[in-house]
Amino acid sequence: MKMTKKQNIIISIVFVVLVIIGTVSISVFSRNIRESYALNLRINSVRVVNGSDVINISASSSSPIVGYYVGTANNVNSATYFPALNKNSYNISLINGTYHVWVKDGTGAIAQYNQTITISNSCSSAYVSNAKGNGTSRHCYYTADGKYLEETKSEQLVTCASGYKRDESKTTITEDTCTSLSPSTIGAMGLSKKVCTKVWTYACVPTGGASGDGLSVVSATTSNEWTNGNKEIVVTSKKGSSEIAGYYISTNSNKPDGGASWNGSNSTTWTTSQGAGTYYIWVKDAQGNISSNYKSVTVSKIETTAPHIDSVIPSSVNKNLTINASDEGGSGVAGYYISTENAAPTLSSDWNNTNETSYTIDKPAGTYYIWVKDAAGNISTSKTANIAESSTTDNNLLASLSIKNMEISPAFDANVTEYTANASVSKAVIDATLQDSNASFVKKYGPRTVNLKSGVNNIVIKVKSALGNVKEYTIKVTYNGKASNRASARLKSLSLNSGNLTFDPDITEYRMYVPRSLEKLEVEAVAEDSNAEVKIENPESLQIGDNKVTITVTGTDGTSTIYTLNIIRKETDQVSTNNYLKELIITGYDIKFDKDVLEYAIALGNRTYLNVNAYAEDSNAEVTIDNTKYLTKDSVVHVMVRAEDGSARIYSIALNKSRITVWQIILIIIGSIILLLVIAYFVLKLMGYTVYINFGVIKDFFLNLFRRNKDDD
Repeated sequence: MKMTKKQNIIISIVFVVLVIIGTVSISVFSRNIRESYALNLRINSVRVVNGSDVINISASSSSPIVGYYVGTANNVNSATYFPALNKNSYNISLINGTYHVWVKDGTGAIAQYNQTITISNSCSSAYVSNAKGNGTSRHCYYTADGKYLEETKSEQLVTCASGYKRDESKTTITEDTCTSLSPSTIGAMGLSKKVCTKVWTYACVPTGGASGDGLSVVSATTSNEWTNGNKEIVVTSKKGSSEIAGYYISTNSNKPDGGASWNGSNSTTWTTSQGAGTYYIWVKDAQGNISSNYKSVTVSKIETTAPHIDSVIPSSVNKNLTINASDEGGSGVAGYYISTENAAPTLSSDWNNTNETSYTIDKPAGTYYIWVKDAAGNISTSKTANIAESSTTDNNLLASLSIKNMEISPAFDANVTEYTANASVSKAVIDATLQDSNASFVKKYGPRTVNLKSGVNNIVIKVKSALGNVKEYTIKVTYNGKASNRASARLKSLSLNSGNLTFDPDITEYRMYVPRSLEKLEVEAVAEDSNAEVKIENPESLQIGDNKVTITVTGTDGTSTIYTLNIIRKETDQVSTNNYLKELIITGYDIKFDKDVLEYAIALGNRTYLNVNAYAEDSNAEVTIDNTKYLTKDSVVHVMVRAEDGSARIYSIALNKSRITVWQIILIIIGSIILLLVIAYFVLKLMGYTVYINFGVIKDFFLNLFRRNKDDD
């Protein structure tokens, strides 16, 4: 049958529409496949390590990792790329700022971390203007492959006041933290670069005279070593026309007057003992003149928390002790003391000095008492271990098995190998001892600390007898991401005499700001169980800057929960109450965010992971995002914004796993094609055509199509 020109046009239009529908369907299906595959590439964690300026990125993928992107803007195209082939864990040193992080694998896929990371304690250059007399200036520079790349010079940091000039003979370097670094040591640290500091002395002298004319504070210095008590500050000064009469020390930079609380002294050198903080020091003379300049000094590296011995593993077969220790205070493990007598050591005892957190030492059979110290001089409580004489028993049983601050069920029995426990924290500290000291723990399956994921965690302990036979003990630890509902060791309420703290018994750490006018913080804490003991450790007075308050709730069953308040006393009396989000971004979803809308819902589909980024309106507000991995249709992700005054606002994202499947997409496509054919049928009928299906014509069409293609060849 020969068709008219109009019929050919209509059939061509229908054919083009079907091709477009098929192409869109294939694109959607391909995108779903890519999104499902991209779930295999993710950044598991980004955390600040090595003190202040280094972040560690931990990532995973079914394809090899090839590198990482880090940038200050939420745009991977403007980020800096760090090649890191096959490195699932990578360290990068950064200066102060807030950063976004991405990871790239061998397929070219890129995944973004669901939170930003902030570096706030890295080196920052200190510029001095209108300087008179002597002082110090501090600035940053970087090393890469052992080469120094200086950011600026001392002469660019310091500008003398009018009528003064630099005395270059007084310009010296007093501190350079990177002098000892080399390409090999940087490589061993796993750093892409290292932020270093340099401190210069300077002297601005009158243009018509020598330096030192007039009353001034010359220097204020303190030790940079770790200690567990106050540190001495040594102050030196220069007298003017009369003798020195006193010194003034303060936690703020406001210049004192003659009526302030001065410390009387006629010496040009003065010593004071102070705790952690930043101090500002002036000097006055016998005529009542007060120095126009001050010196500031920061006292840090003070730690009073003792280290902890996590486990001691004796081996009668190898005749040694393996000691695993940790130090949460910051100074780090510094040594081990091992004795056959149960007498506590002093710092002058014969210690095995090492900063290793796992330490093995050969010892003959006997009973030993072990202590560990940290770099600040704190000494742990002791643990006891027994190394037995060698034997050939086949005993691979445990003598004890426990988890710190958790109860296992059933009660431990050496012949029972399966247990359960409920976790209220994200780490499980496993402690176990052996019945036979000739037995040993299989490597990586002994006493240890395990990071828990949300849900059920299978923790396995493996014991090998002296004859080599292995027994396994399994503890199934359930962790739901929040503290357990154990009322015996929790607070019911917590209130302060400042701010508007939003309290949740399941949240054990808080950060809030208080005004400068608040010198004493009053804390009222009430336990859920009236029989529980509540102990509050609160400083007598608040210093400008960081202050720490701890509240320990001890239940009748002996369990305890520690709540920590990080209180920041401001330089002003202005404390923000703004706890709004400025932006809430969920990669792959348009949620139409409104800061006044607290509840959102999205279709999660087949995913189990979300990439959530949230930014507060107030830069000092704290944003906390729930776990965004291992999600189910019943999961709800909470984003909490805590304002400076402690008040909190919570945004919630409810998840619905239902989403259109591939088969549903195919059915929709088929239905759409049928609908288009029906519409075409009625359109043709309205145009006066008689419509019927001639399968022979369709067959001839395709045969002629392929025949023409062949003839063209």
